[in-house]
Amino acid sequence: MARRWALILVLGCLAMPVSAGHLGVYGNTWEIAEPDMLDMLMAKLRAMEKAGKLKQLEQEAKRQALATIENPKPIPGITKARQSRKWVFDPSVRVQETIKDHLGNVIAPAGMVVNPLEYTSLTKPLLFIDARDKRQVSYASAFVGREPRVKVILVGGSWLDLTRAWKRQVFYDQAGFITSRFGIRQVPAVVRQQGKVLEIEELAI
Repeated sequence: MARRWALILVLGCLAMPVSAGHLGVYGNTWEIAEPDMLDMLMAKLRAMEKAGKLKQLEQEAKRQALATIENPKPIPGITKARQSRKWVFDPSVRVQETIKDHLGNVIAPAGMVVNPLEYTSLTKPLLFIDARDKRQVSYASAFVGREPRVKVILVGGSWLDLTRAWKRQVFYDQAGFITSRFGIRQVPAVVRQQGKVLEIEELAI
């Protein structure tokens, strides 16, 4: 059973995308011989497996998946800081639906504006860098020396390589979620809490 599922998964990888448009019906029609097509494709996969090609495809798929995880694509639209700038970010949000606790008590009614920093704190500064730039890596290393609690978050480069080199956890801004939320366009950039707002600074080093 496991072997059959492996074959089906590889079959999905081999499938070619096609555009789905309605072209109408012309002339006589017949039922599509889907079982015959499936049998043919399964036979082809078995032949590939016998020749060792299927295992090669599986290994290549694993290699590509690991490469993507270890070295994600750089966040588009973020460049090396050429000019320093600083601004304040208010993290307040308007509640779309009423929030209740496990007992049904209303915590925040729909429409209420809530500032998360009134309930929690950003106890550690966030430092965003592009690890492909050696100068930014050196700057981050010195920053860590001054403020060991800082969280270093990459927008480019390998977080895993830096984690191993520094022997401390380095993070990656997946899909640019954090930088887009804060409006960060240049790195290095530092985020700190100042009262009920966040202070964000892009640094031209």
